[in-house]
Amino acid sequence: MVIMVKNRPLNALLLCIVLLASCTPAPTPTITQAAPTAEPVPPPTQHPADASYVRPIGTAANAVATVTGLAESVSFYRLRLEYTSSSDWTTLTLLTPDHVLAIRQLTILEPPASGSVELTNLSLSQPLSAAETGFLIGLTVDVAVAPQAVDQPLEFLLQKGALNSSTVRVYLVDEEEISLLLEVDHQGEVAGSADTNPYPFTLDLSSLRDVPPRQAMAGRAEVPQMVWAFYYPWYSHASWSSNQLVDRPDDPYASNDPQAIARQIEQAQAAGIDGFICSWWGPGTESDVNLTTLLDLAAERDFKVAIYFETLDNGIGRKETEIFAWLQYALRTHGGHPAYMQVNGKPLVALWATEAVHPRDWQIVFNALFLNQVDATFIGMGYTASNLELFEGYHIYGAFTYPNLAETDALAARLATYYPLLMDHAIPKIYVATVQPGYDDHLLPDREGGQVQERLDGAYYRSTFEAALASDPDWIFITSWNEWWETTQIEPSATYGDLYLQLTREYVDLWKNP
Repeated sequence: MVIMVKNRPLNALLLCIVLLASCTPAPTPTITQAAPTAEPVPPPTQHPADASYVRPIGTAANAVATVTGLAESVSFYRLRLEYTSSSDWTTLTLLTPDHVLAIRQLTILEPPASGSVELTNLSLSQPLSAAETGFLIGLTVDVAVAPQAVDQPLEFLLQKGALNSSTVRVYLVDEEEISLLLEVDHQGEVAGSADTNPYPFTLDLSSLRDVPPRQAMAGRAEVPQMVWAFYYPWYSHASWSSNQLVDRPDDPYASNDPQAIARQIEQAQAAGIDGFICSWWGPGTESDVNLTTLLDLAAERDFKVAIYFETLDNGIGRKETEIFAWLQYALRTHGGHPAYMQVNGKPLVALWATEAVHPRDWQIVFNALFLNQVDATFIGMGYTASNLELFEGYHIYGAFTYPNLAETDALAARLATYYPLLMDHAIPKIYVATVQPGYDDHLLPDREGGQVQERLDGAYYRSTFEAALASDPDWIFITSWNEWWETTQIEPSATYGDLYLQLTREYVDLWKNP
C-alpha cells in the first residue's frame, strides 16, 4: 500500500463550463477599457445545483437544524461578473476586498480547461494548443458587496498569457433587471511586464447610491465547537525503522494494537481534542479494519470519529463508480456506530483532494447515494466557492502552504458566513480552520526536492492556532495527530516529547473558554 500520497496540497477545484465558441483571430495587442453599454447580459449556464441534481445540499434532516444559523440580516448589492479568455492562462485578482462579502460560481468548466473561484481571485487556463486556435473559455460568478462599496471603488488586477485576450464584464443584478456597469477587454502584451501582462482597473460603484440594496440572512451552520486531528491507521512496528522518518514516537506502536489506540485517544482527549478524522482507503483495507477498532474504543471513551476519504488513486481522482461504492459501504458499515460523528442526523465525511474529481461526478455520486437512502455531511478541501456549492463546508489540509494564513483564514470565514446571501435556498455552511506544527518531507524519495516548514520550537504551531482562533471557526482541524512521514505529527515524539499536546491544550482552552 502506498501511504505517502500527499505530494502537495492542491489549492483549487477544476471547475466552470467551457463556452463552446471559437474566437476571431487575436487583434493587434492593445489594452482597452470599453464604456458601459445597455446590452443585456446573457443568462448564466447551469450551475452545479441544477435540476438534474437530485440530492439537495443541506436538506432533509440537515435543513431544519441548520437554518437557525442564519442569524444576521445583511444589506448588499448583487453583481454578476462574466470572465472570458482565449489566452492559455489568466487571473483576475481583487486588490481591495474589504467590502466584498461572498462570491458564488454559476458555471462549470469541462476538461481540459480549468479554473478556480476564490473570494479575491479568479483564474482560467487551457492548453496552449487550444489558445493558439483562439478557443474561448469562461466562467460566470455572482458577487455580494456591502453598501459601503459605493464609497470605495473596487480595484482589480487582470493578468494573462501573451496570446489573445481576456474580457471582464460586470453587471448589477437588481430584482429582475440586469444592467452592464463595466466592460474591460485586455488584449495582447504589456511591454516590460515579465510575461505577466498586468492590467489594473477600477470598478466605480458610486452610481448605485440611489439603488436600494438587497436584504437577506447570513450566518454559518450551528455545530458544536470541536477540535479534530487527522489520524493515520497504517503503521506497523517495522515502520519505525525506516530511514525516511525525521522523528519517531516516544512509544512505538502498531496501528492495529488496541492498547496503542486507546492510549492515543486518551492522550488526544487530555489535550482537548474531540475526535479523529481517520484516513480511509476503502472496504476491507487495513485502514478499514483498524477503523472498526478505533470506533469501538472511541465509543468507550466518549470520543468521536469520522473518515477522511482518500480521493486520490496514485495521484488521480477516483472514478465516480468507485467513490459511490466506497462511500455507500463506509456510511452503511460505520456511519451508524455510536462513536461516529453525526451532524444534524447525518454522518460526517471529510474529503481529501476534492478538486481532483469533476463537480458533475460528485453530483452523480451524491445523487446515487441519496436515491439509495444514504447521505452524509460532506466537508470539501480548499477554500473555494465551488466547494461551498457542492459540499456542506470546507477545510484545508496543508496550512503551511499559505504564506499569509491569517488572511487566508479570515477570507475563508467571511465567504462561508455570507455565502447564503447568493444561494437560491440559503443553507448555512461549516468553516473549518486548520492548524499545523510544521512539515518536512525531504527524506521521502518520491518528493521533488522536498518541502520543509520548520517547527521553530512550537512557534509555528502557535502562529497557526492564533490565525485560526482569530477567524472564529466552527471547527479546528489539526494536521496531524500522526502523519510521521510528512513530520506533521503532534503525538508524543522522541524529539519533542509532549510539547505539542501541551500547546494544543493551551489553545483549545483559549478557544472554548475565552
